[in-house]
Amino acid sequence: MAKTTLRIGGVPEHFNLPWQLAAEHDIFTAQGIELSWTFYAGGTGAMTKALSNGELDIAILLTEGFVSAASQGLKARIAKVYIETPLVWGIYSGANSRIKLADEALKKKYAISRMGSGSHLMAMIHAQQKGAALNDKNFTIVNSLHGAVQSLVKNETQLFFWEKFMTRPHVKSGELNLVGEFSAPWSGFLVIVSENVMKSRPDDVQQLMSIMNAECISFKQDNSSVVHLRKKFDMSMQEARTWLRNTQWNYDYHIDQQSLLNARNALASVNMCNEKMKIDKLCSPWMKII
Repeated sequence: MAKTTLRIGGVPEHFNLPWQLAAEHDIFTAQGIELSWTFYAGGTGAMTKALSNGELDIAILLTEGFVSAASQGLKARIAKVYIETPLVWGIYSGANSRIKLADEALKKKYAISRMGSGSHLMAMIHAQQKGAALNDKNFTIVNSLHGAVQSLVKNETQLFFWEKFMTRPHVKSGELNLVGEFSAPWSGFLVIVSENVMKSRPDDVQQLMSIMNAECISFKQDNSSVVHLRKKFDMSMQEARTWLRNTQWNYDYHIDQQSLLNARNALASVNMCNEKMKIDKLCSPWMKII
């Protein structure tokens, strides 16, 4: 059987563990797909750049990051929703900081992985909803979670938005303080395909999506998934169970129209998206907007 190669990127977080396990078990190879997976510690901002440069065929992106990038010219489409549930963002300060609540530091310096990343966009949306307008001078690029921890501990920056469970070890270690939480009313992650690959290899993309639908169903239902989460991400068994119970993968090709509109409108409110952008233009031909 002739094999097709697909270059895929995602954050090194528990959401993407089904991809890792499927690759370890040679699920893709058995189906005639050579999967070239790259972890991007820089998150959605780094991956949208890689898609734009032709370095990736597919990326698992934050919904808000993709909508913003698409509005600014990224040539890519949504192949499917990946994580249905909204991402729970923790808001952090350095352990020695006097800041006890996120609202106390809305005009301070924010650590972000890069411009256009979720850590950047969610900080802007959260501040705007609290009545504070941020600009580029409020942000310091730290490249990754590790860079953010160092920056916050040194008090070079005062606030940082990141996924709550991935940052929990740094709270336990005493490096960071959790000073707030923020969840936006839209799905957490989307599977995004470059327009070139969408046009030239739609059957390969659909085959891959079909494989991952089955793998994500299996991961959600398999009792051993909790053990994998604990080992790979330094979680307690209870933390792993809680995270797995509260996280819902998508298993079909439906996408909620209001979810995308919520993301578009929130991003438009901080000038990171065109409020007139047609959301149906963001979807692949096989998706059904509901």
